[in-house]
Amino acid sequence: MSVIAILGALFLEQIFPLSSYSKLREILRNAIDYIERALSMDQAKPWQTFWFITLVGALVAGLLGYTLDSVYQLLGLVFTIAVLYLTLGIRQFSHHYSKIRDALTAKDDGQARSALVEWLREEAELTGYRGNVQVAQLTETQIIRQSLEMAILSSLRYVFAGLFWYLIFVPFKVGLAGVVFYRLADLLARRWHLRAEGKEDAYTRYARKMMAWIEFLPARFAAVIFAVVGNFEDALHAWRTQASSLRQLGESDAAAVVLTAGAGALGVTLREGIAQRTPDMMDEHEAALYGEDAELKTPEAQHAGQIGMGPAPDVRTLNSGVGIFWRAMIFVVGILLMLTLAKILA
Repeated sequence: MSVIAILGALFLEQIFPLSSYSKLREILRNAIDYIERALSMDQAKPWQTFWFITLVGALVAGLLGYTLDSVYQLLGLVFTIAVLYLTLGIRQFSHHYSKIRDALTAKDDGQARSALVEWLREEAELTGYRGNVQVAQLTETQIIRQSLEMAILSSLRYVFAGLFWYLIFVPFKVGLAGVVFYRLADLLARRWHLRAEGKEDAYTRYARKMMAWIEFLPARFAAVIFAVVGNFEDALHAWRTQASSLRQLGESDAAAVVLTAGAGALGVTLREGIAQRTPDMMDEHEAALYGEDAELKTPEAQHAGQIGMGPAPDVRTLNSGVGIFWRAMIFVVGILLMLTLAKILA
C-alpha cells in the first residue's frame, strides 16, 4: 500500500505541480504563526513550542490516516496520497531548477539570474531559507554551482527526509505521522532562523540542535542513494574526506553529508574550498577558526570547505542532476516494490 501511495503522490505531482499551490503553503505558514503566538502568551519555551506543533500535527495526521484505512482501505489510500502529495515531491523545487537550466542552455544569463533570485526569495518567504548570495555578481559557473547546491539540499528537505520518516512509521500503520512530523519540524526550524535575521537566540539554537538529530539518518539515507545511482567511489570518497571540514566551517551535518555525496555522485566540484595550511602558515583568523593546533581533523582532505571533486560543473551537469534525482527516486521505489513482492510471496 505504501508503494502505491508514493507512486500515486508522485504521479499526481507531475499533473498538478505543488509549485502552483503556494497559497496553500502560505496558509500552513500562517497557521503555525498563529499557534506560536498563542503559545507565547503562555510563555512557552522553544522546546515546548517545537514539540507541541510537530507532535500534535504528526499525531493528527497519523491517527486520521489509520482510522480511514481501518474503516475503508481505499479511503485511507486516497488520504495518504493527498498528504504525501502535499509534503513530498521533486516538483516543489525543480521548476526553479528547470528555468535556470533552460535559460543557460539558451545562453540567457539574465533569465537564469532572475530564476535564481526567485528561487531564493520563495525559499525565504515560505520556509525560512536565507541565502546570502549576490546573484548579480555570479558568473555562469557560479550560477550552476549555486543551483546544484540548492537542488541537492532541496532533494533532502522535500523528498528524501520526509520519505525516510514516512517509511520508518509505515510498519506501525502511521506512516503519515512521520512525514508530517518532518515537514512541520523543517518548516518551523527554518522560519525561526528567518525571523532571527542571522542572529543567534534560544529558538535558533534549539532548532539547529533538533534538526541535526532529525536529519542525521535521512541525510545518510540520501547520500547512500546518490552514491548508488551516481559515481559511487567519488561520492563515498567526497563524503568521507570533505564532510568533516565542512562541519568545522559551520555547515550543518545534514548539508555537509548530502552536498559532498551529491557532488561526488555527479563527478564535479561545487566549491573549491580554501587551501589546507600548516600551523606555521596560518594567520590569526585561521588559527582561531581551526583551533590552537591549526590542523583539520581530516588531514587527508586537500582543501577545507571543498565540495566534490573533478571539473567545474557546466550546463550539461544540470541535465545530469535531473537524471540523478530521478534515478534516485526510481531506485527507492524499486527497492520498495521488491520488498513488497517478497512479503507477498513469503
